[in-house]
Amino acid sequence: MRERNWIATPTARNDDYIHKIDNYITISDIPFDLQMFAGEKTEEATEKRKRDAIQEGNVAKSQDLGSVIILLAGFLMLRAYGENMYSRCADFMRYSFSYSMHSSFTFDEALILLNQFITVSLIVCLPFMLVILIAAVFSNVIQVGFLFRFDPMTPNFDRMNPVSNIQNMFSWRLVAELVKSILKILIVAYVPYSTIKEELNEFIGFVKANPLPSFGKVLDVCYAMGIKIILIFLVLAIADWFFQKWRHDEGLKMSKEDIKEEHKQQEGDPHVKQKIRERQRQASARRQMEEVPKATVVVTNPTHIAVAIKYIPGEMNAPLIVAMGAGLIAQKIKEIARENDVPIVENKPLAREMYKKASVGDEIPQELWTAVAEILGQIFREKYRKAA
Repeated sequence: MRERNWIATPTARNDDYIHKIDNYITISDIPFDLQMFAGEKTEEATEKRKRDAIQEGNVAKSQDLGSVIILLAGFLMLRAYGENMYSRCADFMRYSFSYSMHSSFTFDEALILLNQFITVSLIVCLPFMLVILIAAVFSNVIQVGFLFRFDPMTPNFDRMNPVSNIQNMFSWRLVAELVKSILKILIVAYVPYSTIKEELNEFIGFVKANPLPSFGKVLDVCYAMGIKIILIFLVLAIADWFFQKWRHDEGLKMSKEDIKEEHKQQEGDPHVKQKIRERQRQASARRQMEEVPKATVVVTNPTHIAVAIKYIPGEMNAPLIVAMGAGLIAQKIKEIARENDVPIVENKPLAREMYKKASVGDEIPQELWTAVAEILGQIFREKYRKAA
């Protein structure tokens, strides 16, 4: 059995000792694994995580705010356009009732009346429907911008899982929804009660008053109640939007391991990248060594740097560097050059300048043409002399 390190407080009893065993801390013999907090999501979401959430349609949005804006737009439209709607409907009803008074009501007249009914319905309903449509679009744009995704519409069979649904029944989200629903019920109940209580005496007097003015007064009171309720709902909806925004940001938070994994996916695993670079260097070195036997001359430092130059008169505009390196690579270039009878010329300043200013595959820099031309001229003269 492993040895336990006991740490006791002066007032603690023996059964309340706090002790530590490896990765566990036990208080009153109740184990707590410190590693359970290793994956805690405490870091803010990265820009990639936020973009991915938007692509999936996972955005902060309050359904209440959209509903309240649509309802407010409808009430304001009724206030501004209601009298016109009423007068048009009343005129058409009087017109249609006048037709019914005639005994000679033909089928053609019925078609004319139907056509007029459709026309009046469109004239009355279209402006109202257009305002509602604009309000619906506006309520979504102010929350999530111009975003249209099909991902939330795709079937998700996880939502049909009874176990997860039972767990969701006891979530904080449902508690918040319950609190909002109770507030709405209290508001809807209190505002009409307080308003009718203030206007009760006037309503009692409607019994002896003219019906039309009384009806107009009732409509005004109903409109005032509706606007009060909607404005209170608007305040609650704005608060709900901020709550949804906070909850959405909390849901996108990442653990440090998540950030490391995302960084690996974006930038690539450093070990893999190192291996790739190593293989690229090896492949480049092999290609260089394969070109050394085709070189015209190798210019050296003499021990630290070696530059292999290729030039074919009449086919190339300028001499080309086919291999270049320092240290062990320079030694390998010189070794291959000796094995293939490629001339090796020592020129320290020229070798250093080419190594500094050019790369493999580049033409010789223009300011070095004269020095390289002297070496190539010497090489070609030597070849001609041997051939003769």
